[in-house]
Amino acid sequence: MPKPPNLYPVWNKLEKQLDETIGLNQVAFFTGYSDWHFHRLFKSIQGENVKEYIRRLRLEKAAYELKITNFPILEIAIETGFLSHEAFSKAFKRVIGSTPSEFRKQFQKKKNIKKKTNHLTIPDGISKFGFQIKVISTFQIVYVRHIGSYEELPGPLAGSKEVLSLQSLIHNWSSSHSNHKWIGISQDDPEISPKGKIRFDLGITARSSQKPIPEGFGIGSIPGGKYLQIRYQGSYHNLPKIYNWILNDYIKTTSYKLKNQPPWECYLNPLEKLDDKRITDIYFPIR
Repeated sequence: MPKPPNLYPVWNKLEKQLDETIGLNQVAFFTGYSDWHFHRLFKSIQGENVKEYIRRLRLEKAAYELKITNFPILEIAIETGFLSHEAFSKAFKRVIGSTPSEFRKQFQKKKNIKKKTNHLTIPDGISKFGFQIKVISTFQIVYVRHIGSYEELPGPLAGSKEVLSLQSLIHNWSSSHSNHKWIGISQDDPEISPKGKIRFDLGITARSSQKPIPEGFGIGSIPGGKYLQIRYQGSYHNLPKIYNWILNDYIKTTSYKLKNQPPWECYLNPLEKLDDKRITDIYFPIR
């Protein structure tokens, strides 16, 4: 059996240049395989070919834009690479399951309901003092990717293969946990992306000079900028519910304008053994 390609440089290129036209030969170059062989291996791993992968991510990004903004649909269609509302609607319905107008209406309806509600219930684990606006600088992480439902995510102490591989990397660097922050990036919205294709990147902070980084890890960065930070104390397994509350309840009662970028989380005490004592700072990029 041929060794599967290292998809981290491929994912990195495709996802950073999602709005650009990328030839298959450019992508295959990073793997050392021929165009044809890489295409076949990519589809066997991802369940879709490169063209389908790019189109799905573009349309899911457009869906998130429809959910969090009031930008005109045609404007979002053009940003996504479509020249007409009709072509965009047809492709959107095929991938997302509804037209852009129908998709936006369901979230607009939720927003209007929340505006009429005078009382917002804050979930357990979040204090009324746990909300801050922060400006951060860009920083680098080394990460491993988990693909699947957020309910199956590897918390930093779950003993998953992702966690163990990062712990092994820290050991190989002759470093210690205290020298690194543990970061999780929620790349996809579970109300938009299929459960089996949701991407979650679990990583540790690393200096650019921190070498070597072996195959099987991705190198990424957290963009600098303005963020809404929300502190949550409790089990990592409840984080999907916390995200749902932030996006569908809390944000809709505020004047914050979210950016179309993935939220991420920082685990403050990943070695804590008691679920209800674990502290997570969640960061949503805002305009």
